Amino acid sequence: MEFSFTKYARLMGRFDLAEKENPKCGWVNSAVFIAFRGTAISMTAEGFSGQDYVEIVVDGVARNWINLKKGVHEYIIEQGLPDSEHMLEIHKRTGILTGSIAFHQFSLPDGGSFLAPPAAKPVRLEYFGDSITDGAGIGHPHELAEAPDLDDGYMSYVGISARMLNAEYHTMAICGIGVWQDAIGNRQGLPEHFFGTLGKETAPWDFSRFIPDGVVINLGQNDYSTPIHDEEYIAAYIEFIRVILEKYNDPYVFCCIGTMNNNYLASVKKVVSHFNQNGNAKVFVVDLGLIHPEVEGWGGRYHPGYQTHYRMGSELASFISAKTGWELLKRPSIATECVF
Repeated sequence: MEFSFTKYARLMGRFDLAEKENPKCGWVNSAVFIAFRGTAISMTAEGFSGQDYVEIVVDGVARNWINLKKGVHEYIIEQGLPDSEHMLEIHKRTGILTGSIAFHQFSLPDGGSFLAPPAAKPVRLEYFGDSITDGAGIGHPHELAEAPDLDDGYMSYVGISARMLNAEYHTMAICGIGVWQDAIGNRQGLPEHFFGTLGKETAPWDFSRFIPDGVVINLGQNDYSTPIHDEEYIAAYIEFIRVILEKYNDPYVFCCIGTMNNNYLASVKKVVSHFNQNGNAKVFVVDLGLIHPEVEGWGGRYHPGYQTHYRMGSELASFISAKTGWELLKRPSIATECVF
């Protein structure tokens, strides 16, 4: 059965659709959702760096991850499945600095049929951040700085909190970035990437394609890792939120602190106070605390590891639910059937 992205796939994240049947993504957590009937499924995709990894989720169970080699290659995603209906999710685990992916084709090598794509989830969230939001270092030994195979956006606090809220989620995160300046003091921040599909100087993003109900911002750890004037950071942050509110029709905004340092907490409180005092009660501070290494361990180079991300995600989801009334996903009472 011939596959068509426009007919059979649902995309989550900012995809460049210049070639509609070859959607291209770069941001962490960008995903493709496909429903099919059959016992096996394969994917043809193009890696541009050879360093990107994707998470394979079948019927709600994260089953494996694979490295996408440089160039166009075919990958066997699953085989030996029960001959029934299945949902496949392919999530980009690695960040935009690692590389981009172009999806070319899905096929059912043992026969079967593609079905209408699964419906989008009811809540929409968008996350902005740095290496923590990227899931960088999450599975690394502490002394290891760079290991894309051990980065994991899917199990970062972003993925955890969004899935606990049963939400669609977009993620824009760049390692080392801030609001006003990066980790080494260069005047560049994430807001300048906001209007591009794959960042600044790329095709303009069509904002009508995704209007989030809530926005999570976790920026400041890099701004404050080098000397900075508080007023510059506060002004840049306020302007970024102002643009977000204008583009997205007054969403909730959750300004996070943590977890590698919290020396910018006072400045973020001033940012949030600015909007609260001007009548916007939908902008909040969320203090996610610091890493507790004796309990949670470390990720790579002082980054949060899996345990810290799970805690962060749980705390953030609970905070958002309390402020919005959005329901938290309940723990299942019947075990998930895993077929391997």
